[in-house]
Amino acid sequence: MRTNVFFQKIKEKDWLRKYVGYFNDELLEIDAQGFLPSKRGKKIVIVSKKWYREKWQTYSSVSLKELKNILKLRRVEGGVTGLQVFYTNQQQEGYDVKTIDFDQEVLSKFQNVVLIPETELITHDFKDLRDVFEIETPAGILFHAIIDGKTCSANKQGLMSTVELFSLSLGLSQSANFKKVILDDYTTFLWGNLKKFPISKINKIAVFDFKSSISFKSLHSLYWAPLVSAALFVLAMNAYYMYQTNQLTSRLSEYKVGVSELLNKKQAADKAKSYVEQVSNDISQYPNLHNHWDIAYFAIEEGMDIQQFTGSKSLIRIRGFADSASKTLTAMNNLPQLSSVQFDGPVRKSGARDYFVMELRLVEKNEE
Repeated sequence: MRTNVFFQKIKEKDWLRKYVGYFNDELLEIDAQGFLPSKRGKKIVIVSKKWYREKWQTYSSVSLKELKNILKLRRVEGGVTGLQVFYTNQQQEGYDVKTIDFDQEVLSKFQNVVLIPETELITHDFKDLRDVFEIETPAGILFHAIIDGKTCSANKQGLMSTVELFSLSLGLSQSANFKKVILDDYTTFLWGNLKKFPISKINKIAVFDFKSSISFKSLHSLYWAPLVSAALFVLAMNAYYMYQTNQLTSRLSEYKVGVSELLNKKQAADKAKSYVEQVSNDISQYPNLHNHWDIAYFAIEEGMDIQQFTGSKSLIRIRGFADSASKTLTAMNNLPQLSSVQFDGPVRKSGARDYFVMELRLVEKNEE
């Protein structure tokens, strides 16, 4: 397969389909022919609205960063796993927060799995429309609309028996445009939305416990094997050439004949020893990969989402997002293994976050 064809297949994301499922009362395949019972587990599960709850709350006169920190602390203390979506509230000079909490049965059934609420995935396709939708899902009829940029949805039940009543409950006029998505088209609709959604922003609509699923200590340990192997090689070679040198020295004291030949051999051994010492010195000059991972982990702990991380012997470049670029820069300046930290280019705004590139220069040995 040609390289360009290979990368095109990755970009099209068709390979991802076998890892995606839909959960209502059972796990289903999102097949081109419709929803079919799944015989194997999935890494990404789109969850029916039947299995999660939405709750709205308004917070006034507070910055988005402070609000996120407060809510994060509350959720950690409460042990809740869910999703929070933030909307600006101009009237209250604050934010409206929609909290999506999955039922415990879903959390227990799908551990270490990316969970996506179906209404959030639907919103990605409807975000520029003002229509009211009646969608036929495996769990029944789902009403959906976007009002002032906010997602609103409800299952067909009780008093919410028609799309017109749903529309009136949101304060929309009876002249609103109504559209319908039938069940046969819903699988194609969901898969199309997921294909179009940027993977780099999947955390905006999905829930996944990254920290409990990945051991950073295990990642660090991956670099110990090559470092230890290199150290053992240098020690073994030094020991071998020291032994050779001692042997030659002993033979010189015992034999008077052939001294010149033995001296030549000793010179060769000394030359080989010098080569090994030079190799050892060169190895010690390579960048400390384990230290680089510590720097990257520190940046992540400070709230930075790293998009690109490159490093050399004395210079590291990190590209990514953070709530505050200046705070991240200040925190990185406190690392003892760095001699200087500065922005490489201007800091740009991407939504509510800063997008920037940092240039980090490591402390040279003679500076320590």
